[in-house]
Amino acid sequence: MQELDGKTAVITGAASGIGLALAERFGSAGMKLVLADVDAGPLDTVTADFASRGHEVTSFVVDVRDLDQIRALNEHAKATFGKVHLLCNNAGVGSGGLVAAEDDLDLWKWTIDVNLWGVIYGCKVFLPDMIAHGESAHIVNTASMAGLASAPLMGPYNISKYGVVALSETMLQEMFMMKTSVGVSVLCPAFVQTGIADSRRNLPADVRPGDHAIREPEPLASPIKQLVANGLPTDVVAEAVHDAVVDEQFWILTHPETKPSVLERAERIVSQTNPPAYDGFG
Repeated sequence: MQELDGKTAVITGAASGIGLALAERFGSAGMKLVLADVDAGPLDTVTADFASRGHEVTSFVVDVRDLDQIRALNEHAKATFGKVHLLCNNAGVGSGGLVAAEDDLDLWKWTIDVNLWGVIYGCKVFLPDMIAHGESAHIVNTASMAGLASAPLMGPYNISKYGVVALSETMLQEMFMMKTSVGVSVLCPAFVQTGIADSRRNLPADVRPGDHAIREPEPLASPIKQLVANGLPTDVVAEAVHDAVVDEQFWILTHPETKPSVLERAERIVSQTNPPAYDGFG
């Protein structure tokens, strides 16, 4: 998708973090912006900022767990700007969870609903229209390195991100098979300077995290917060996504230092070698 100027981009999770950086990058390329987020206040603030700088922009409050809200987002985008050319399914949350615990099932479901079902809904709703209009288009799904290599204490997050990778691979092959003009990318970053470590600020009132998970297990919480604080700047990630969209590149791995772990895992799979014990988040 080489021509971005004047085209329309829909970005979920756009009020902060990677989503906001994507809005900045694609806005600077001349795209019309449809910014979506569950946080109405921050979304209004960033939308007003983009408008004050001359961008063509609109916003829509959406909980990506709700299929009807995703449908309404699509209708809003089309009513405002017409055809959608770029969809960034970026909204996501971070959450730990112990497989051996049973009292945190609400937390697992919430994480998977946001991170995986939110992406599924986005693809299901937007993709038919993107295929139908026939113009060059692209979908970027935000996964994670956790979708390529698993760590303990992160069960719901790992599962959701593996699912996004599998969905993206499946969709790419279907777009080839159907001979469409829609490209697909999957973003697999490691630690990035975002607010993902504070995801529970958006925890719905009806979701019970479980007694043991009122705070993350100590082996997980402190190291991850530090790794996020020292992570890659969001604008670097957004630049990589922009380049992948223009070049129609499927895999977006923003942290070169993580690539050996992917190769090592693949080698263990084909050699049927058991995984080693995890040696820590730090």
